[in-house]
Amino acid sequence: MAEPYGAFALVLHSHLPYVLSHNRLEEEWLLEAVVESYLPLLQVLERLVLQGISPQVTVGVTPILLEQLADPRFAATLLAYLEQKSRAAEEDRRTFQEKGEPYLARLARLWEELCQRTLAFFTHDLASDLIGALRRLQQRGHLEILTSAATHAYLPLLGLDASVRAQIELGTACYQRHFRTRPQGFWLPECAYRPASHWTPPVDGIAGLRPSDRQGLDRLLAAQGIRYFLVDSRQLKSSPPAYARHSSYQPYWVDGKSTESSLPMAVFGRDFETTARVWQHDTGYPGDPAYLEFHKKQGGGGLRYWRITDRSADLASKQLYVPEWAFAQVSAHAAHFAQVVRERLSTHWQQTGERGIVVAAFDTELFGHWWFEGPQWVYELLRQLARSTETSLLTCGEFLRQYSPQHTAALRESSWGDGGDHRVWWQDGTRRLWRNLYQAECDMQRLGEHLHGKKITGHLARILQQCGRELLLLQASDWPFMISTRSTPDHAQRRAAQHQNNFQRCRLMAERYMADEAIAAEDWQALEEMERQDAPFPDLKPEIFWEGQQSAISSQPDRKTYQPSAVSRQPDKDKC
Repeated sequence: MAEPYGAFALVLHSHLPYVLSHNRLEEEWLLEAVVESYLPLLQVLERLVLQGISPQVTVGVTPILLEQLADPRFAATLLAYLEQKSRAAEEDRRTFQEKGEPYLARLARLWEELCQRTLAFFTHDLASDLIGALRRLQQRGHLEILTSAATHAYLPLLGLDASVRAQIELGTACYQRHFRTRPQGFWLPECAYRPASHWTPPVDGIAGLRPSDRQGLDRLLAAQGIRYFLVDSRQLKSSPPAYARHSSYQPYWVDGKSTESSLPMAVFGRDFETTARVWQHDTGYPGDPAYLEFHKKQGGGGLRYWRITDRSADLASKQLYVPEWAFAQVSAHAAHFAQVVRERLSTHWQQTGERGIVVAAFDTELFGHWWFEGPQWVYELLRQLARSTETSLLTCGEFLRQYSPQHTAALRESSWGDGGDHRVWWQDGTRRLWRNLYQAECDMQRLGEHLHGKKITGHLARILQQCGRELLLLQASDWPFMISTRSTPDHAQRRAAQHQNNFQRCRLMAERYMADEAIAAEDWQALEEMERQDAPFPDLKPEIFWEGQQSAISSQPDRKTYQPSAVSRQPDKDKC
């Protein structure tokens, strides 16, 4: 039998900022993503495996999301959320029955059953361990998991290479802790890449932030053993040399123009034209009139009972949802997309004589949360492509192992945002955030210079560890994105200010501690509250932020609760 023309790689990028243990509205972002997207997609993958189909999906899970899913508080919070949704569906059903609306009561019953099945899948099938389920699927060769920057920082705009290295190294170490192997692939946050270049800071007046020659991200990733990353096909096609006409259907070696001895780095291009058939607002599949309307919800329970009907219609005009109509469209849309994939690969084969790959990369939350029928579409698509003799299902890493790149690309500085540059994250509304972030980076660096070569233990280790956490959380790309897109700007401003203030409070505590000055009891109490609320990366070592001292593995700081009466502020014997 002839070999297929090429391969299809479904890439799902899973990320949420740190919201666990913050206010309920923020926590619901995580809970909705898990219940509506992550768990349904896991069910789809398990279903395919049981049918003898290896889905070969490439799944990116950011370290900050992993830390939330692994937090002991997460499972109980999720169970309470599912029980709440089940009760809401039951209340809706009774209300509809009392009003003489049997069809709506039937839809409410379907919501009840869905909540119950999801609860059973999480507690029984997965033993309340979502990360463990992903790890097992990867160990059995059915998917490949990517890592990313620790808190999804926008790497090209960070002020210090030490910060970039810390984000990458900590992200890699977090992945290894949860998945018990080292990652091969890396999701660049926002697909934002920078080559080696001379950098001039975009702000003035911050001591320690100065023009510098900076390494390309490809070299920093290679130093951690990463073999490949992904960019948008528009980034790939616009990279020099212009005459090369880079194709999005094959990987390239990255021409980093570096003399360092390291493994070559490969890059895959997300196929913009193909994926637009799914996510594009005006013409994408999720806007079909038969699909569930996202924005119209019932009462306090927030359940949905209406279909899109007409994209341009107001919510009052939406008609009742008919599941049978919606899932008939799922099969048709999956068949259409599968045919597009086959045609793209066949054309690439005819033009080049090379086996290509269609990389379809999406935010995971599109499937299930934004597009209710999305997980079933994924199931139908992978099932249809698995039966095809013209294409194969492969992860990006497996394709790289089978088909080594034949060409190189000199990637330009870019992102997958509007304009292909940094404008979404860097604009007038975000300048203050970036100035505060640059100040915090330089302040952290100065702490490292003061402590260079000294042993950090006890209370000082504890203070500096939380200082590092707050810096990482301040660096999240989510805050400038929310501000510039005006999605939830007030929330983003508040969270960025909170982490900035927490960082500076910890920094001042560390400086007082090192100077043998008294630290007020209220500062220790504030530290305890920070540790309760912002608790990712339990093995974080502050040296990871300091030039020449990077190491993501920590000796555990003193975790005993601070007692003001016990320490009026005499320095520890073991302090530096």
